[in-house]
Amino acid sequence: MTGCAGPAPDAWGSVTPVSTSSASTPKAAWRVGDFGPLGWLETILKLGGVGVGIAALAVALGHDASAPAGTRLAAVVVLGLLCLALLAAIADRLADREIIGMIFIPLMNAGHLAMLAALIVSDDVHGHLAAFAALMLAGDVVKLVFLRVTGFRVRDVSPAVVYSLVSTFVVGYLALIALAVAAL
Repeated sequence: MTGCAGPAPDAWGSVTPVSTSSASTPKAAWRVGDFGPLGWLETILKLGGVGVGIAALAVALGHDASAPAGTRLAAVVVLGLLCLALLAAIADRLADREIIGMIFIPLMNAGHLAMLAALIVSDDVHGHLAAFAALMLAGDVVKLVFLRVTGFRVRDVSPAVVYSLVSTFVVGYLALIALAVAAL
């Protein structure tokens, strides 16, 4: 087919049409990312935090409810903001089309929301809050190392933006640890 414009057939004889319209560009297939040991360490640490958040809610539901005030109210505000940011991460995981991340992000949201609910209703979960925030903090510190060591990129997002977002969570978790320790 000499003289024909367009893509050449591949080794199997198939031709992939070329399109200039972004509307007809197919989405990338769902995939499992290659995270290596640091990525899995981050996941394990944060899953531990999810477990602590859920345990905190179970403990809180067994105690008398009280309205948050003082350091507990401050912790509710900080954790509430982190929860909102984490809810937005669901859209990011959908865009990335990575299976492990898409399974993990609802668990992360559940753990954060459970810890938030526990804080809202009970003054008896400051130890849980400290453990939760410490595990999440450790996971995000590992994530920062992972990003630096591997050069991992989130689609076309600038690495500086990714570092800033993760660092915001680091600061939030540090604040929660300080608030939890102050309340003990």
